[in-house]
Amino acid sequence: MKILVIVNLRAGRGKSAEHLETIRRKLKEGNELKVYVTQSKEQTICFVREKCRDFDMIIVVGGDGTLNEVLNGYLACACGVPLGYIPAGSTNDFANTLKLESDPEKACDIFLRMNTRRLDVGCLNGTYYSYVAAAGAFSATSYNTPAKLKNKIGHMAYILGGLTSIPTIKPQHMRITIDGEVYEDDYLIVAVSNSTSVGGVFTYEEAMVTLDDGMFEVALLKSPEQLNEIGSVLKEVFSHEYAGDYFTVISGSHVTIESPKPVSWSLDGEYGGEYYVTEIENHHGALNLLV
Repeated sequence: MKILVIVNLRAGRGKSAEHLETIRRKLKEGNELKVYVTQSKEQTICFVREKCRDFDMIIVVGGDGTLNEVLNGYLACACGVPLGYIPAGSTNDFANTLKLESDPEKACDIFLRMNTRRLDVGCLNGTYYSYVAAAGAFSATSYNTPAKLKNKIGHMAYILGGLTSIPTIKPQHMRITIDGEVYEDDYLIVAVSNSTSVGGVFTYEEAMVTLDDGMFEVALLKSPEQLNEIGSVLKEVFSHEYAGDYFTVISGSHVTIESPKPVSWSLDGEYGGEYYVTEIENHHGALNLLV
């Protein structure tokens, strides 16, 4: 069997390099291994798009951002090859939702069984993401937080950065259409996700999230009129009030966001561009994940 291992040696706390040696040892017998070490987002996407069909299995070792890069090459050519993911980043929301094995030896045993599950993938204005597209306070934090801090304290870096940024973040007026239903207001955060956790900030009950139902969870956090209402905003978020005065979660498969000013987006924790009009679609069952 021809296996492609894509590894980000900078991810997490240096775990990826250790994982790679275990993977080589575990899979070298009877298989042909090709190791690709990521250098840049563009190079990774291009390599996967051109080469993924040459292999029987793809294994990704890194964080959510690394998986995002691979997905954008993988889905650009409708690859469909079984893909395994060993989480080695600082937050690993996607892997935590799926309860994926992080031990490389155990993960390889799972991959070799070749059991797969088709999962939904998001697409924002032509760019794919595995679990979240976010705009607002925590989205800026996700791609502005230094890598060293992410590696040191994990998802707490996002929470601390996001909480401290809320008083300085200017809300944006957005008209949001979710499967034909319109919501219009000034928002601090918009997150369109397929995950039980978004940066450790938004957490959903497992019963709310089905990863292969063709639907997203769309979290809308309205801006309070007064700064002293911030406490009430955070209370709704952390106490899971999904239909509160400020915090609302709606399910939908197609989301359109329109704003008089460009909206900046984070995709799986990495910068995803800024747009006046944003179209987000659910690509049902697009990822063939080894589980």
